[in-house]
Amino acid sequence: MANIFCCFRGCASFLDLGFATPAVPIKKQPMIALDQQQIGQEVVLVKEGSRICGTGGALGNTPIMQDKAYFEVRLQQSGVWGIGLGSEKADLNSVPMGKDADSWVMCSDGYLRHNKEEMHHITQLPQEGDTIGVSYNHIELNFYLNGQKLDCPFTNVRGQVYPAVYVDEGAVLDIVFDNFLRDPPPGFDKIMFEQSLLET
Repeated sequence: MANIFCCFRGCASFLDLGFATPAVPIKKQPMIALDQQQIGQEVVLVKEGSRICGTGGALGNTPIMQDKAYFEVRLQQSGVWGIGLGSEKADLNSVPMGKDADSWVMCSDGYLRHNKEEMHHITQLPQEGDTIGVSYNHIELNFYLNGQKLDCPFTNVRGQVYPAVYVDEGAVLDIVFDNFLRDPPPGFDKIMFEQSLLET
């Protein structure tokens, strides 16, 4: 009986008798990337918002809302750069970021900066080809160099924040929001849009 119905449905579709099942549109999930609307004036974003070059900073296109979030940055070309978090008020035209109260960044010179203060200094500086992981749990902002925790957390991050990066002097960074090269720390996962959080 089922075979007859399937055959009939195929014929009805062919004859266009109104019995054909309409195609159900598949809702495509938005992609997490750097936001074309939240970039410095001399910043260039390419590769669908996953690569930054030029001069200045950029924020991600969604705030970090979940409890434990992780993303990675691959250092494609050396120069002056920084990686971390920033609010919508962060100065994206000023390099280095971390000069204001709205950005928390690890900089290419090894200093972790926030609000014009150098909070920590790392001695093992990232090189071209390295992967820098960033984890945030609304208590600590941590950094990882090629999978190894750097043990220099920010503990003063406040408010609604976004992934933040800046570049200058020829630096090129690739921001990775999924399909990570390194495993995130236990319990951490990729950044999700707020709507995605409601659906899980």
